[in-house]
Amino acid sequence: MGKVWLDSAQIGTFNPQTVGTSGSILLNSTNIGTFTLALSGYVYVNSTIVGSYWAKSTEPPPPSPLQDARSRIKVYLETYLSPSMITNDDGSPVTFAVIYANPNYPIQLEFLTVALLFCIDTPDSVALPVGVGYIENVPITIWCIDKTGITGTKLRWKAEAELRRVVEEHPAGWSLYTWQRLSDNEQNLGSTILYSVEYVLRYKRYVP
Repeated sequence: MGKVWLDSAQIGTFNPQTVGTSGSILLNSTNIGTFTLALSGYVYVNSTIVGSYWAKSTEPPPPSPLQDARSRIKVYLETYLSPSMITNDDGSPVTFAVIYANPNYPIQLEFLTVALLFCIDTPDSVALPVGVGYIENVPITIWCIDKTGITGTKLRWKAEAELRRVVEEHPAGWSLYTWQRLSDNEQNLGSTILYSVEYVLRYKRYVP
């Protein structure tokens, strides 16, 4: 029997425990679906990620508030951002990526393979009363450039619209999501212009 975790608290079990085998998802002993077990993965309720499972013999390490906030938002964006909604000038989907901000290499290198980036920066975590949880304020910067068939300012606008759509249509995960637009910017890199806009995604994370 395996265990299901919400953050670092066990909230349920699953069966079987052997990696690579298929099993049943049970709700009060009623079979409501099937899955193929990996070493770890996410638990969904109506397409919303509500926790994770861990098929190893050791318990998962408790996440730190800062690391957990960034990883939560990365999974949230990768789950709900729709490539069909972010297109180039002729309407075909562009290639984008969701990454953590400030990588240990020039961010311009990312644009060798993609046209658009959603960069998740270090969040500001505000503690609520003991045993309640945290308010997480997670900065997200949208970065893009001009490419053949792509106008950077138009792509930035489409990426903003898609980010707002995701938050408005999927407000509930661990809590209510809201967003705030801060500012946009254009940096001349010599051979190209780097377009950006910063948002802050805010949500309440409860301590289980």
